[in-house]
Amino acid sequence: VDIKRHDERFTSKMAFQTMLDSGLKKKQRKNKALIDEISATIILQDFLKTV
Repeated sequence: VDIKRHDERFTSKMAFQTMLDSGLKKKQRKNKALIDEISATIILQDFLKTV
């Protein structure tokens, strides 16, 4: 099995900035699960770009 490593530093900050840019309200921006979901999406998109 080939293992690929991917740097995931700053993805939470990128996710939070994405939430700000999309105009989410403050209450929605405090949702940790949503931040994690957006972070995971960013990580997956970055990984798929390199494959």
